[in-house]
Amino acid sequence: MKRKTHAHPRWRWRLGGYLLVGAAIVFFFLVKLQTLIVRDPPDLAELPESSFEIRRFSNTTQPKLAFLFLARQHLPLDVLWEHFFEGADSNEYSVYIHTRPGFSFTKHNTACRAFVNRQLQASVQVEWGKPSMIQAERLLLAEALQDPLNERFLLLSDSCIPLFNFNYIYDYVMSSNKSFVDSFYDYKDYQYNVLMDPIVTEDKWRKGSQWFTLTRKHAEMVAEDSKVFSTFVDHCKCFFCKVHDYGTWSGWLTGLLQKAVPSVSRKDDYVSNDTDSTHNCIPDEHYIQTLLAMKDMEGELERRTLTYSRWESSDSKGSRGWHPAAFDAPDIALDFIKEIQGYINVRYDSEYRTEWCSAGGRPRQCFLFARKFTKLAVFELLNIAERYESNIVHVE
Repeated sequence: MKRKTHAHPRWRWRLGGYLLVGAAIVFFFLVKLQTLIVRDPPDLAELPESSFEIRRFSNTTQPKLAFLFLARQHLPLDVLWEHFFEGADSNEYSVYIHTRPGFSFTKHNTACRAFVNRQLQASVQVEWGKPSMIQAERLLLAEALQDPLNERFLLLSDSCIPLFNFNYIYDYVMSSNKSFVDSFYDYKDYQYNVLMDPIVTEDKWRKGSQWFTLTRKHAEMVAEDSKVFSTFVDHCKCFFCKVHDYGTWSGWLTGLLQKAVPSVSRKDDYVSNDTDSTHNCIPDEHYIQTLLAMKDMEGELERRTLTYSRWESSDSKGSRGWHPAAFDAPDIALDFIKEIQGYINVRYDSEYRTEWCSAGGRPRQCFLFARKFTKLAVFELLNIAERYESNIVHVE
């Protein structure tokens, strides 16, 4: 008796091949469709022209610092900021707050008098990793530029604290005719999108912290820009940013890809601004730096931020990437604050550059502000504020 052999018919192999090819094609088009459909609201593409009608007058009185706060809603460290502004001349500063649309600061929901009624009337819903973040920055600048006495523009988050008293910060910032913008070229960074060319060329692509201090000249350049901003809206997208709505197919696909792509580990120190993690384009890490590089303004910059952040890996928290550490009440101690105040240089490994901190041609401490501090830390900070805010280190 002959043994029967069972061979798989050819049509099964063909069917399997067709299914694999079909799945690959569907996956490709889903990814492509994600980049086309997941766009920011239409109002991101262009701000109202009236927002950028900048008043120019001769400034013959005391110049002011414009404090620009990016807030989710409340400013939880308002008690500490009330203490800070108590020691200030009201003619030397102004305050502008971008918060969620419809929210207002009143004497009933903030302990800081300088915050009352200082929210922007025109605001957008901000999402991390989206162009809405840089739109909010531009809205703050456009509003602050309406006051011709504002000469310096300081962007701060709702978790920032001042490290010194007002007079020291005012003198420090005003002593320099340069902007303080953390800006560097990172050859390990792959966020540049070739579709930005020729409006944004790769040789001008820069990276850095979003927390800036701008001169009026540079603030006007940012507020008046529309071409580069629109290019960022169209081609700088954070595809792997955390998506909260996994009920949609796009959210589900993003979540799946987040799990599929391994995280990249690196070693960091407190004042190293280098990175070698690869991820999609995050607009606020690039926009200001790239725009000023394109306008050949880098010679007018102190290429560092005045705001301290301690970066740590979030792997231990179950998510990927590097994020600024948060400081709670148990972390607060006088020596800890003095440690932050004591930094006098910042290392940029990607450029083989050490930025020795200076202002107005004089060596200075690097940081005037620090983040991220929680609401629970505010009273611990307030208890020691008078002891650390006058801790001036004379750098030789």
